[in-house]
Amino acid sequence: MAEPTRANTHSKEDWALLTDNIKRANTGDEAAVAWLQKFLDDNPQVWANLGDLARTAEHAWIALIAGGNSLVSESVRRQLRQLKSEMIGDDPQTIEKMLGDQVIATWLEVKYLETLSADQKGASITQAALVLKKVESAQRRHLNAIRSLVQTRKLLPTGSSLPGLRIYPGERATG
Repeated sequence: MAEPTRANTHSKEDWALLTDNIKRANTGDEAAVAWLQKFLDDNPQVWANLGDLARTAEHAWIALIAGGNSLVSESVRRQLRQLKSEMIGDDPQTIEKMLGDQVIATWLEVKYLETLSADQKGASITQAALVLKKVESAQRRHLNAIRSLVQTRKLLPTGSSLPGLRIYPGERATG
């Protein structure tokens, strides 16, 4: 079996080999699974991108919101980049990034559901009530995500990865 190559080599043969190993691994071929593991070990940028579930969720919400409109899709992506930059900055701590991603995901959900709620032509009262209930539930999740981010920020040390330490004067040794 051929060795996996680095992802920055994009020959047709490399893509064919990768695709073949993915298909075989999906059917339970242990050798193909081992090949994919080696490929991911050699190409951490691949698993970092494909394994980013926050990004996957964002893409799913954007697809729903944009409804196939590339201009809307790209505009929402740019809006999200700006919101993230303003909300968590360029170098957030891991927990801050995770909570920021949660705020973004819930914001997208709220906005999508608010759009559905605003466009209730031909919907029954029961259907409209269900959408409203979903909006209210999404809003609660969004506010909880914001609250978690704000509370966590209050606990995080500033300017250092070390926890805030207090040094209490003890008895001085004499001697």
